[in-house]
Amino acid sequence: MLVAEAGLLRGRAAVTHGGALEELRERGAEVVDARVVDDGEIVTAGGVTSGLDLALHLVERLFGADIKQAVEVELEYRGALAKAP
Repeated sequence: MLVAEAGLLRGRAAVTHGGALEELRERGAEVVDARVVDDGEIVTAGGVTSGLDLALHLVERLFGADIKQAVEVELEYRGALAKAP
């Protein structure tokens, strides 16, 4: 919300915690229904648990899919939508 308050999200795709989506919209952001939104220079996430998704997205963006997968294995991360067998 600090980035939005500074005007840096005006006209840009973004997401934040569900309880603050209207505030984000009021500050000019184009609110997207997603856990992570990558709008080039600015990457936003939808809440506390989507912070892991954001971190893994940045690892992939910076170091590639193989490194991201290795980090997921190390963290035993199965994704927010993974279901038990």
